[in-house]
Amino acid sequence: LNGFINKELRTGEIIDESTGMYPTKLLGYEGDGEFVAGSDTSTIYGYVIDGEVELCNNESHWTVREGYYFSTVGELKIQGTGKVALIERYGYRGMFQIGGPVEHRGRLAYIDGCSDSLLIHPARKGDPCLNLLVFPPNIRQTMHIHPSIRMGIVASGKGRCVTPQGEKPLVPGTVFCLQEMAQHCFYTDESGMKIVAYHPDSDSGPSDEDHPMFNRTLTNR
Repeated sequence: LNGFINKELRTGEIIDESTGMYPTKLLGYEGDGEFVAGSDTSTIYGYVIDGEVELCNNESHWTVREGYYFSTVGELKIQGTGKVALIERYGYRGMFQIGGPVEHRGRLAYIDGCSDSLLIHPARKGDPCLNLLVFPPNIRQTMHIHPSIRMGIVASGKGRCVTPQGEKPLVPGTVFCLQEMAQHCFYTDESGMKIVAYHPDSDSGPSDEDHPMFNRTLTNR
């Protein structure tokens, strides 16, 4: 479909958008040996789809299991029997974070009865972020666009991505990319669906003039 790419998870590079405005690749690991990703000039966002994996960077080693998400900077070594989707953003230095498991509902309202949680926040306004999108059963979203690419991982449930050219099924473990300004919407039937979605940029978030520490610092000047 025009502007929509969906793939099955596999070990290695799956979708390459490294020549775009926000250079990004989507990678995968399926529990076969050791896999190395990342560099000193990139940040990796990850979501464990099934089982558990062992992750190791230059500073620490940790185990992450199904339903958990993370971000890490620099080279990342992965091994174990689990399945994990990885989104590598080039030219951006993020922060190490780990969390989960993802919740059953999003904390924020989204269009057409859907909900969203911001899993990994932008460190500053404009930075990338990772989100959980929750689609209840029998959703028929309004057709819409995004000004930058979106990469996603179907965490649970199933649905369809609908574009003016047709529709593609989405099932657990499916990974996908929506290119800039691609018209699309998501449909679900009786099962509902959860998607972990990467945004390469943001128009909200903290700035030097607007953040909780600054805003709640009161002086008599």
